[in-house]
Parts: sequence; C-alpha cells; structure tokens
Amino acid sequence: MSVPGAPTAKEKKYDRQLRLWGAGGQEALETAHILLINATAAGSETLKNLVLPGVGQFTIVDQAVVTDEDLGTNFFLDDSSIGLSRAQKACELLCELNPEVQGHFIKDTIENIVKSSPEKLKDFTTVIATGDVCTDTLLSLDAILYPLGIPIFVVKCVGFTMSCRLALAEHPIVETHPASTVDLRLFNPFPELSALVDEKTAFINDQEKMTTHEHGHLPYVLILLQTLNEWKSTHDNQPPSNYSQKNEFKSLLRSKMWNADEENFEEAIAAVLPHFNPPSIPSETRAIFQDEKCTSLTKESTQFWVIARAIKEFSEKNDGLLPLPGALPDMKAESKDYIRLQNIYKSKARADLAAVVGIVRDLLKGLGRDGGEIAESEVETFCKHAGYAKLIRGRSLNEEYEKSPKAQVISNELSDPTSLIHYYLGLRAYEAFISEQSNAQRTAPGAEDSTVDADTEKLKKHVTELLDKLSITYSSELLEGTEKAIGEIVRAGGGELHNISSLTGGVVAQEVIKVITKQYIPMNNTVLFDGISSRTTVYQL
Repeated sequence: MSVPGAPTAKEKKYDRQLRLWGAGGQEALETAHILLINATAAGSETLKNLVLPGVGQFTIVDQAVVTDEDLGTNFFLDDSSIGLSRAQKACELLCELNPEVQGHFIKDTIENIVKSSPEKLKDFTTVIATGDVCTDTLLSLDAILYPLGIPIFVVKCVGFTMSCRLALAEHPIVETHPASTVDLRLFNPFPELSALVDEKTAFINDQEKMTTHEHGHLPYVLILLQTLNEWKSTHDNQPPSNYSQKNEFKSLLRSKMWNADEENFEEAIAAVLPHFNPPSIPSETRAIFQDEKCTSLTKESTQFWVIARAIKEFSEKNDGLLPLPGALPDMKAESKDYIRLQNIYKSKARADLAAVVGIVRDLLKGLGRDGGEIAESEVETFCKHAGYAKLIRGRSLNEEYEKSPKAQVISNELSDPTSLIHYYLGLRAYEAFISEQSNAQRTAPGAEDSTVDADTEKLKKHVTELLDKLSITYSSELLEGTEKAIGEIVRAGGGELHNISSLTGGVVAQEVIKVITKQYIPMNNTVLFDGISSRTTVYQL
C-alpha cells in the first residue's frame, strides 16, 4: 500500500541525481537518444555513465569484432565476446545496468551511414564519436548535425592522453545553478517590504518598548533596511557606495547591538558586502537581451527567446530590475516573523511572474501563435534565474578545421613546454595519420615496433603542416613540448588504458548530461587531459 506523498520507486532510484537537475532535467535525459560511434573503452565507459542515471535510448554503431586487445581495456566485453560484434556485445552488457534503458546496435561503419542514410542521424539527441574516425567523416557529421543544433562530442583516448571536443551551435542555459539566486532588493524595496520594516523596527533603538528577545530575533533583512534608511537620511539619500563607506555602515550596525551575542546583527553585518551592490543586469543577461534573436522575434522563435524578450520588456518597465526570484536565506528570527517576511518576497515574485507571463502571452499572440503554448512553469524557471542565464554559441568542427582554430591561442601556448596544447597538436597529427589510410587497413602510429620511428616522423610532419596552415611561426625549441607529446602518443600504439578511459567516460558523460538537460554550463569547447601529470586544460579552438 502506497503512502500519500511518499516518493515513488523511480524517485527513490534516481534520488541523488534528481537533487542535481530536478524532474525537468530527468525527463530530458529519459527522452534522449544517444548515438555512440565505436564501442571503444572510453565510449563504453561514457555510455555506462549515461545508462545508470536513466538515459532513454542509445545506439552503438561499430563494424569491428571483439579482439583480445579489447578485453584488456573494455570491462563491457568478456571472453565469450571474442570474434563477435563489438557493438552487439557492448550493447547487451550495458543494458544489464539499467533495464529501463533501451539499447540498439548497428554493425556498420559511420562512414557508410553518412554516405547512404544521413537522414538517420537527425533522430539522435547527441552524437559521441570515439576511436579512429577519419577527418573527412567527422567534418561530414559536423556538416549534418551542427546546423540542426545536434551536439557532437569528438573523443580521443590514446594512452595517457584524452581530448574531448564539443561542437555545439546555439545553446541557451537558464538553470546554470549559481551558488545563490537570492535578491533581497535592499536598494529597491517594494512597498510591502518597506511597510514591514517600518512596523517591525519602529522601536529598534528603544529598550523600553522592545524586549531583548525581540531585538535579538529581528530578521537581519529588516535590520539592514532600517539602518540603510537611517544612513541615507544623512548621506544625500545615497547608500554606501565604496569599501570605506560599507565598513562605516558595518560600524553603525554594530553600534545598534544591545549585547555581544546577537546573531541576527552579526548576520546583517556579514550580509553588507555581498548584498550592498547597486541593482544591475549582469553582462551575460544583457547580451541575451541585446541579441538580434531577442529583439526581432519571428513566428519560429524558440521558447527561450520569447521568454527572454518578455523579461527584457518587464525590466524596461521596472527601472531595469529583473523579476524577483523570491528566495530568502535562512536567518535568526522568530518563525512567525520569518514566514511573514518569506511570504512577502514570494508574493512579490508571484506578481512579477504574472506580469512576465502576461507579456509572453501577448508576444505569442502578436506572432500569430497560441498564447498558452509556453507553460507558466517554464516562465517561472526563467524568471528565477534571469540574472544567471547564459547563451553559448560554439564553433563547428568545420570552422576549426577548414577556417582554422584560434591560431593565437596555439601560438601563445607553444613556448610553454608543459602546455597541453602540445597534446592537441599531437592528437590532430594522430588523426591526420589515421585519415591517410583506407578504412579497412587503418593502423595507429606506433602499432608496429618496426615503424615507430617512421610513424613519429610522420606525426611531426603533420604538426608542421598544421602550423604552416595556421601561419604560426615555430622553431625546433618551441616544438620540444610537441615532440614529447608525440612520443607519448606513438608509444601508446593507439591503445587505451582503462583508468584513463574510465576518467574520460566520467568527464564526457557529465558534459553530455549538461547539454541534454540544458542545466549547468558545459565546456567550451575543447578539454585536454594528461594522465602523466594529472592536468586538465580547456581551450576555445
């Protein structure tokens, strides 16, 4: 017999992750369909970390059969898998982790799918390319997926080295999960809040009319506002504006304490620096408001842009203020006073939400769309996080490869022999080495002991060709770090180490979940990891 209000079986199963990305994020994950290209160790580890939290579906595309080498690195293959389809066996064992997840496999190469049936790629939420995929195929995938807004992760895991490149077009994030969304509105108190301040702090300095208990339990928000009113009366109606004035304001607060252990006054003093800032729209939010997609809505405008435009209009009508989030931090206070204060903030937040919802409805009708097509809950989420929203516009693989990456980033890093940019160059050379070979006969550099020296020289040549293409000036001294990186890459012979693959799977799955749920801020756009020095760097290339 179920108890009313008790968590469901699914809520119990996914309890921890629901606390991270909520029901909306979980729903996005459960409706996602992931395409994994090649069931490598890193690819399988990535899928493991997506299957366990309940991704809806995954499909593995891989023509290879399982070999002894696979068993040494991939825990999702076993002895009975030898000689069988790697895609099928990995799919079967991954599905055992979570029966609610649907797994599929295709025994073919991604090259054949891109050439024969590229329309199938449009059915996927996210694509993860691992293993030895040639450059032409990656660029063809990118040309199909990037314009559709389907993110593609290109993952390389060779020896102690890992790289992950995210090609993502427009990616708006409302729930970036900042440390706090509290807006106390101290410099712009609304009438209901001002009225409560006048009522509760009328005798804040009068020990005959207020008991010690009452004085020590005034909510610190009210103490701040009452003291701020007092300050402004002697400072041309201006709040404290610099560090010196804020310290002076703190002294004024401390002078109002009746004894040394009044926690509420200590809370007020601690809140001065973080909360005494003039109201302003953060640069990231301002950039969204100024974006052409926000200023010029069309019938095809997405939900994000319609709500952003509504909040922009709300702000313009309210002296540049964003909708009040309505959150209130914990504080020393009587329960009844805290609840009353909390209700005042929540009521104001609901009033601001209603105003934004009204603007959204009008905008939709003006575009010839259904005024109710955007749920109020979606508007509410945006209103609560309007000051922390972020818009990412990434670079496609074709922009990086054909129009060159940001050459200055590479040039600046070359002089540092410890920079991970050397591994970026080495892995680009590795990819070029693989791409020179036919699909059926591909071998990794260093796979044969007899060709190690020749393969090393080939990778060095590919690096210098790339630098020449980018018009980057280099010398043998500058390339010492790159030569060391190439040496490590060739030494691996194209092999994966399970511990590095496992770490890679965790990193990539985390970024995939960020993109799918549109929560938290994903990497932009390339992450490199060196397992020898245990260092990670993110580059925008």
